[in-house]
Amino acid sequence: MNEKLIIQRKNLLDELGGIPQPVIENKEWLYLLEEETRNSILIEGYFLDKEDLEKALAGNKPISKSQEEAVKYFKTAKFIYSLAYENYRSGEFLFGIPLVRQINKELGFGGEFRKEKIKIAGADFEPPENYIEEWLKIYTEFVRTLDNNFFKNLSVSHGFFEEIHPFRDGNGRTGRILLNYILISKGYPLVIIKGNEKYRQIYYKGLEEIDNQLSVLFKEYKNLPPDTKKVILSLKNTRSKILKDLILEALRESLDRLIIGKLQEKGESLQPVGRLLKDLGYSPESTRQLIKRGKIIAVKRKKTWYSTESLIKKFLN
Repeated sequence: MNEKLIIQRKNLLDELGGIPQPVIENKEWLYLLEEETRNSILIEGYFLDKEDLEKALAGNKPISKSQEEAVKYFKTAKFIYSLAYENYRSGEFLFGIPLVRQINKELGFGGEFRKEKIKIAGADFEPPENYIEEWLKIYTEFVRTLDNNFFKNLSVSHGFFEEIHPFRDGNGRTGRILLNYILISKGYPLVIIKGNEKYRQIYYKGLEEIDNQLSVLFKEYKNLPPDTKKVILSLKNTRSKILKDLILEALRESLDRLIIGKLQEKGESLQPVGRLLKDLGYSPESTRQLIKRGKIIAVKRKKTWYSTESLIKKFLN
């Protein structure tokens, strides 16, 4: 996904009033939050379909471990994203270790940094055993300087957090909520890192791409406090293609959904993209390629892609 197309979408969303306030009364925001919840816990091995999630959120007592984990995630994300929205509204960006700990605590994992060595299943590197809080301070400082090369540095910051692995449990969920906290604070919608097998493996490969470049730092400072300037310089020089592309594609889907939702509120009607483009002389294959490359804004309902006439004209001119 081209970063320029994401910026164009962000600008259009801003023209339409920006990201909506994260309240469950907003159906588009609720959809994104529910889907993010289901997919984030799916990455951790907890499967929950949409119906079971809605039952749990409606106040029925959770009857399964998956429902219990989903409710905790949903409530934590809802609260934290509301804080992020206030950052967006005020133009400030509050970010630090207390926030990181609170997210982990709200998720039910205590919020205390681990004091023992830990091994991540399936990973070739070892997270730092010592100086956890010092590593987290570097992470929070790096996050506060993301604006240059934002999307690359955002993905590197996420990989860096997961490498630090500061808690005994809940690091993946904590990190994904932090990722969306940053995005919402900057005026972007939350992203859904899909949890099915295909996308989970892409996500892990994206983390591994970053791990392979940064693991030398953890070895260098295994028994020493990390050098803040040197580590941040390494982070800025770290490449991230897989995870960055995954985040950009997820952003495109969220932005498109919010943009189209706002246009529907203004009275514009959805029409099948194939019909709209056929009237402009595009073949079915050309239509598929335009959708795949993000050249038009559209949402998929069942098996059909929909957009509005004004969006088609705006992005194809």
